[in-house]
Amino acid sequence: MDRTRNQERRIRITFVRVLVIAIGLTLLATSQAQPTRAQTGKEIKPLLAQAQTQGAVRVIVGVRAAFQPEGRLNARAAQSQRRAIAQAQDALLNQLAARNARASHKFASIPYLAMTVDANTLTALAASSDVVTIQADKPRAPSLATSTALIGATSAWASGYAGANQVVAILDTGVDKTHPFLSGKIVSEACYSTTDAYYASSSVCPGGVSESIATDSGVHCDLTINGCDHGTHVAGIAAGKDPGGLGFSGVAREANIIAVQIFSRFDNAYYCGSSTPCALSFDSDIIKGLERVYALSGTYNIAAANLSLGGEMYTTQAACDTAYPAYKDAIDNLRSAQVATVIAAGNDYSSNSIEAPGCISSAISVGSTLDGGWGATPVDTVSIFSNSASFLSLLAPGQYIVSSVPGGGYSNWGGTSMATPHVAGAWAVLKSFKPAATVDQILGALTGSGVPVLDTRNGITKPRIQIDAALTSLGLRIYFFPLIFKDATLP
Repeated sequence: MDRTRNQERRIRITFVRVLVIAIGLTLLATSQAQPTRAQTGKEIKPLLAQAQTQGAVRVIVGVRAAFQPEGRLNARAAQSQRRAIAQAQDALLNQLAARNARASHKFASIPYLAMTVDANTLTALAASSDVVTIQADKPRAPSLATSTALIGATSAWASGYAGANQVVAILDTGVDKTHPFLSGKIVSEACYSTTDAYYASSSVCPGGVSESIATDSGVHCDLTINGCDHGTHVAGIAAGKDPGGLGFSGVAREANIIAVQIFSRFDNAYYCGSSTPCALSFDSDIIKGLERVYALSGTYNIAAANLSLGGEMYTTQAACDTAYPAYKDAIDNLRSAQVATVIAAGNDYSSNSIEAPGCISSAISVGSTLDGGWGATPVDTVSIFSNSASFLSLLAPGQYIVSSVPGGGYSNWGGTSMATPHVAGAWAVLKSFKPAATVDQILGALTGSGVPVLDTRNGITKPRIQIDAALTSLGLRIYFFPLIFKDATLP
């Protein structure tokens, strides 16, 4: 009898130990899955100083809600996740109802809020168990004849693949849709722009609203603002088409364009210098634009979203992902829908870093090379201004590229801003051949078939895109049939 009781006691003790271990492991896994408050605390010090100095600061706040990129979920699960995100956003705003805080935007598909807060509210956010991350909402600046032949676009066209039935989203300063190079190509428009007295910024959306998806909302901003011609030039490189007699086209000449205007007018010499007024884009407006592209991904065959812009530099993707979680989740959402987010590496002459948001690990970052044209020799040399790092994705021609500018003309520009739409256009060309290809498959084809280019500054070799070779890598076969001529006079 005693022996039986002892056995039962040992079994109970063993069970309790197993249960304690199981609970401990569960708690450990939960704590590891959620960022700690210390992670938020590290980022708050410079923001707190800014809020104390100027009275308020713009931030993007990550709320505690489960998140997976929606492309990995079925429709029901995605809707359930969105409801949970909205509930978490509303719960946090209710907590802050008595404070000096306002939400300028509640993101629908990712668990973030764009807010303007004072120092006390910022401190409360950092201490809240319902807040996972806090990042600054910063303003960012905007960062063909020879190049298309060099990268094999003309050969791809000859094979019948030029981006037909594909769309490239251009998130920039808007597009001149009346330009002959871009005529009839704009299938959807949107505008996200901000009026903020402290930054001396004002919305350039129609009627001065903060957001619009109306007709003409994606048209380029006023050309008296420095930089407002940028988006039209970028769009032309990606998908412009020779209207006749010009002699060149953009990379994906048969693709269409979604024009998303994400810039604001800044009348602030601190940000613009001698170029006041200038066009800059807040992070929150960029992310709104990315969410809009994601929302349209079920309506259009969107191959890529192009961001020819950037800001501060990062030497690792891990640090970049940590600093900009809202960008990471928005880009992951697009990638789960097989839409590539193609972003400029930046023009800071750096050999070991890439600008944000191009440094995000799930983005496709692009550096610039010379295309062998006027002022751009020797061919396949990394542009001296182009940022580079071991984690740079691809290279493309960016010096000097002729493309459309508002008003019907053309201009010769250089920068990673020009290299980036070469890659976005290439994505559309490759997807026109293989529409079901994933982002990983297209990236693998461009990487594996690209022309190796050595950056002599850091000894790193990266692939310069070669579209015709990438088509072959994806399975395109070109067959040659002999022509047999028969003399009719012979039997």
